[in-house]
Amino acid sequence: MSVQYDKEIFSNENLMLKVNFSGIKGGVTNTADLKMSIYAYDIKTGKPVFSEVLDFDEIKTLYEHLNQISIIKDSTKTTSGTFVETTNEVLTVLRELKEISPNILKTILDKLNGDEKINGLLNFLSDLELSNLSAAYKLQTYRLEIKNLELLLQLEKNCNIVKEIITYKELEPYIAKQPEKIFQNWIERNLWVFGVDYIKKHNHRKIAIFNESDLLMESMDGFLDLIELKRPKLDYDILKYDPSHKCYFPSPDLSKVIGQCLMYLQQLDNYKFNLEREYKVKIIRPRIKIILGRTNNFKENQFETLRMLNSNLNHIQIISYDYLLSCGNKMISTYE
Repeated sequence: MSVQYDKEIFSNENLMLKVNFSGIKGGVTNTADLKMSIYAYDIKTGKPVFSEVLDFDEIKTLYEHLNQISIIKDSTKTTSGTFVETTNEVLTVLRELKEISPNILKTILDKLNGDEKINGLLNFLSDLELSNLSAAYKLQTYRLEIKNLELLLQLEKNCNIVKEIITYKELEPYIAKQPEKIFQNWIERNLWVFGVDYIKKHNHRKIAIFNESDLLMESMDGFLDLIELKRPKLDYDILKYDPSHKCYFPSPDLSKVIGQCLMYLQQLDNYKFNLEREYKVKIIRPRIKIILGRTNNFKENQFETLRMLNSNLNHIQIISYDYLLSCGNKMISTYE
């Protein structure tokens, strides 16, 4: 043992704590030979109390950690070693800061210009600045997502969306093997477009009466609702025109989906108690949103017919992808 490198760290009337470096010869060592022993012994009896040997990497880790602690750190170092706990939402904001307006980003950087660049950030930011930061982030995110939905609708209209989507980097989160799944991916990432209707999505695979295109949603008041998703392609007509009576009526495509949803409502009623007990959901008069087709070329009397149809369907609402765009743009206007 190289006693010249032996160092007393602490002692009292009962205990002596020391560290000792070994593997040093003639003042020279290497990473393989260097060891540090931390040991304590009873002063009265000489009996060992504690002993541990650290290798080079462990010594280096200990040194770097101690040198980060603010009160004992090397004044030439710039890192504080302060731990900051974040949520997934905070990490998302940090990743997207480059998308926020320069003025908002400058406000943050100005607040980070002290010696402790991270610690105390929230204390420095005023309520107004935090509110503006949150609104700016949401505004930017919502704008991008609505732009992505418009692009998805354009691809669905003009080409094979499953093949073409992979050529657009901004659409990567929505890539799927079926068109319905592509739009389902967008909706799952953008529940905000429904306002405050829904707070989360449940796993549809747990409840076997539903298929892959169905979304099981938990409403704000904790009850189970459904979203039945079809493609926006014009093949899914919402209304047909009856020239003999000069009126519009639900298309065969829409009638088929309505029948499917009526079956779901019946099954939910039949298995209500089993589903509530097994999956811990509340089921009372569930509602179903049917999303299909486009209404961007609707005339006034078509919108009136759709309004009348929705008002006479119990617990079923028919909405188009253009309705989603409209809802999204109204949400964006509130943040602007």
